[in-house]
Amino acid sequence: MIHKRSAAIIIILLLFTGLALRLFYALKGSHEALAFDQLEYTKMAIQYIEKGVFAYRDTSANSLVTPGYPWFLIIMYAIFGHQQPLDSALLAIRIVQSFISVCSIGLIYLIGARLFNRSSGLVAALIMTFYPTYIWTASMLTTETLFLSFFLGLLYMQIKIIQNNRKRDHLWMGVLLALTVLIRPNILPLAVIPYFFLWIEHRKLYLKSIVIGASAFALIMMPWWIRNLLTFHEFTLLAKGGAGNPFLGGTDPYFRNTIDWSKIKEEDQFNEGLRRIKQGLTADPLLWIRWFTIGKFMVFFKTPYFHTLPAIIASLLTKLHLVFAWIGWLTLLSFQNRSLCFLTVSLVVFLGIHMVFVPDVRYSFGMYPFLMLAFAYAVTTLMQLLQQRIPLKAKQKDLKV
Repeated sequence: MIHKRSAAIIIILLLFTGLALRLFYALKGSHEALAFDQLEYTKMAIQYIEKGVFAYRDTSANSLVTPGYPWFLIIMYAIFGHQQPLDSALLAIRIVQSFISVCSIGLIYLIGARLFNRSSGLVAALIMTFYPTYIWTASMLTTETLFLSFFLGLLYMQIKIIQNNRKRDHLWMGVLLALTVLIRPNILPLAVIPYFFLWIEHRKLYLKSIVIGASAFALIMMPWWIRNLLTFHEFTLLAKGGAGNPFLGGTDPYFRNTIDWSKIKEEDQFNEGLRRIKQGLTADPLLWIRWFTIGKFMVFFKTPYFHTLPAIIASLLTKLHLVFAWIGWLTLLSFQNRSLCFLTVSLVVFLGIHMVFVPDVRYSFGMYPFLMLAFAYAVTTLMQLLQQRIPLKAKQKDLKV
């Protein structure tokens, strides 16, 4: 077991190293012109600053996306400027996001240390420090970096609830859940997981604690709910969705372009997705079952979410990614202890949500930390076993002499 002081020194070194790598890429890396989500979020933020209209991909107010990341960009552009050219503002945002990204390194260490031990936390933090995906996404104007820090903070509070079950932990979980949902709404179902583990252990719902967490969640969400009620005269829990219907998009097995979007009205897209699934399960059940299980799973985990890299480096990193991903999954599925069970249930729920919709390797961004933690646990457990065997062999050798 590594000493607390040594662990503190190592994690500080990892934090500085992680920051240096992210800042180096922000300052010296090759950044493509803004396009797709990066461009749309930027246009949205500048439009709000100049005209006071909060709208995604439109000039009239809407609620297509939750306001977490748009408001982050609104604040950034308000501080650093939004006049063309945007180069200086973009650099400043990338630097700020580099600091935010480093928070994830510290948080995954705290999660690993609380779930397993300090050594596991350090191994997980080491992987996150050098993992290319987390380096270059810090320079992208998308939700990933901001989401990950809040998401890991949420997981940390959930672990504290399961282990300590203090009312203030429920309060903070509600706050962090709302802030994370406002950045990426698809993690909302994970809110029930700590209460599921509490019920398994104590056969008790802890309704007062649930009310505390739910109240904190509602308080943070209230401005968004009120805005939508006043603007659209309807209640919107999260958001109305971005471009296209991700559920319908997920009904195109192995991306064969079998959906004619031009012939489907926006209000009919969900029902069309249901119709396609029913028809597919009738006409070719093996294909559709395989697509909604193995097919989408492999999209998420077979290849890493990397930016443009030299072919040799990309190939090597892909192989290393597969090592930690598969060892991580095998470790999780061993269900060896409560900590692994928590990570497994959380990841399966998170993955299950994404399996319903169109799969994209980008959406595995928030799933990697679970595999990193499981891999770190496997590595440190193996090292402990080896350390136990080496002194034993040495003792046996001494006895023979």
